[in-house]
Amino acid sequence: MTHRLTDLPVGEGIRRRDELLALCAQAFCGAPWHEPPLGAVRTVDRLLDAAASKDGFTAVIALDPDEALLGFAAGWNDTALSGAAPAFEFAELVVAPAHQGRGIGRSLHDALLVVGTPGPARLMTLDVPELTDRYGRWGWTTVERRRPGKEEREYVVMGRES
Repeated sequence: MTHRLTDLPVGEGIRRRDELLALCAQAFCGAPWHEPPLGAVRTVDRLLDAAASKDGFTAVIALDPDEALLGFAAGWNDTALSGAAPAFEFAELVVAPAHQGRGIGRSLHDALLVVGTPGPARLMTLDVPELTDRYGRWGWTTVERRRPGKEEREYVVMGRES
């Protein structure tokens, strides 16, 4: 199956909110996340809030030939993962489970880094080999491990220079 990448402007994100919710619910209910549906709502609301307020917000979506949403990646400029020095936060990468393993995630990843703010980038993900190994193959290195807030799971902050 072929896919096409395109930018996701704020208005388009709002219009596609239900599709984004369905996509996130599918992607996060299984391994390694095992999130309840509320996790999808938090993810999409965080994305749309960031679109309205975060400096350098950028999002890219993958669509099939019928314009159905296959995945998205989003990020913005922030200091939350880097400390005092601003970095491009690679905040979300989501691909529908039925379409994983076809290169869509990698193409979204690469496209977001091309259109995002140049310079250092950071991401935070679960500290599990399935995710950390993938990002390692894509040029990211582990910076630190965290247990944010009341989380019971370990997370890893990874960095990459552009």
